[in-house]
Amino acid sequence: MNIYNFLLDTLSIGVGVFVALLAVLYILWPKVERLVLKVQTIASGRENRREKAQLRLAAYERLILYCHRISPYQVMLRNHDAGLTVEQFKAALVSDIEQEFQHNITQQLYVSDAAWTVVKNLKDTTITMLTNIQKEASATTVDNYVAAVIKYVAELEVNPYEAAQIILKKEV
Repeated sequence: MNIYNFLLDTLSIGVGVFVALLAVLYILWPKVERLVLKVQTIASGRENRREKAQLRLAAYERLILYCHRISPYQVMLRNHDAGLTVEQFKAALVSDIEQEFQHNITQQLYVSDAAWTVVKNLKDTTITMLTNIQKEASATTVDNYVAAVIKYVAELEVNPYEAAQIILKKEV
């Protein structure tokens, strides 16, 4: 009989411990679940911030490149064709600048409003400058027009293309 009582006591203690563990698990499981969810949310947020920072950096890189590519020297170098009239050449320059701008227009999502305004104003100023020089200068050939544009930019106190790039770099 002693073994029978021992087994019965052991079984009752085992069942009691099992029921207690189930009760503890039932009480603690929602808290454990919330904790796991919190950890996952934090990890996901960290990953999202990392991805957003990479997109932001890439946007600034592209806009700095855009500022370089629309500088008169670069855009005229890419589009130079002595066989064009001055009007055709200027139209090609403006078209190139506009195409580059359209290619980069979505970058405004990732940069500050001030940075985007600088880039947009630089584009508008460049187009205006190219148009005004073409109207004012007595350039009869593409080479004369190129010389007039380069002379105008060289006489500026501050190179607007370098200034825009510096502003963009400071925001990164």
